[in-house]
Amino acid sequence: MNPDELARLEEERNFLLDSLRDIERERNAGDIDDADYATLKAGYTQRAAEVLKAIEAGQSVIKNRAPKSRSRRIVVSFAVVVLACVAGWFVASQSGQRLPGQTSSGGIEDSTASLLSQARAINFSDPETAIELYNEVIKLDPDNTEALTYRSWLIALIARDASDDIKIVALAAATQGLERAIEVDPNYPDAHCFLGIVRFRLAADAAGAKEQLDICAASNPPAEVMGFVTSIVEEVNQALAG
Repeated sequence: MNPDELARLEEERNFLLDSLRDIERERNAGDIDDADYATLKAGYTQRAAEVLKAIEAGQSVIKNRAPKSRSRRIVVSFAVVVLACVAGWFVASQSGQRLPGQTSSGGIEDSTASLLSQARAINFSDPETAIELYNEVIKLDPDNTEALTYRSWLIALIARDASDDIKIVALAAATQGLERAIEVDPNYPDAHCFLGIVRFRLAADAAGAKEQLDICAASNPPAEVMGFVTSIVEEVNQALAG
């Protein structure tokens, strides 16, 4: 990659990140409907993920830089790919497509149950592998609420220490996945809990966070999930009071 191509990619990155910010503002203002919002967000997220990955590769070649920190390497090397997958699977599931390999057989159900069990066991000890396992579940069952929820949550957790551009794309992907999980099963408390945390931590959206955290608390979430929520409820209330 030459410097001119890198500069072009950086300009495209800035445009895409600005576009992601803009559609969030338009949605909050009621200037865009849900269908257009979902379509635009999916497209911008997927392309931004591809561009960020290309920029990282190009910068490494041109500047011969030392390897990034572990958290940045994780985001670029696998989570960015995950972000693109989120957009693709979201669009497919919204349009009602049956993806290759999908059936309603017991064999598929057994496979997803096994993959989910493996992912649960390593959610926080090996998040990158857990995300890959959730990807496999979603390939088999695009509407699997648990996989959509926990893949999105792990993306958000990994992105906390990343650069601002990565955070914007991670926020778009994580909220997209969590909103899809809620659409599939509005009564699944974990998705509401994590969406509240993501909105507050990554988007500084205290009002949007409180809405989801209130639903979470009223839905009797698992104790370990409520533990995450309890730690930020006071911060959210203080932000709203201020």
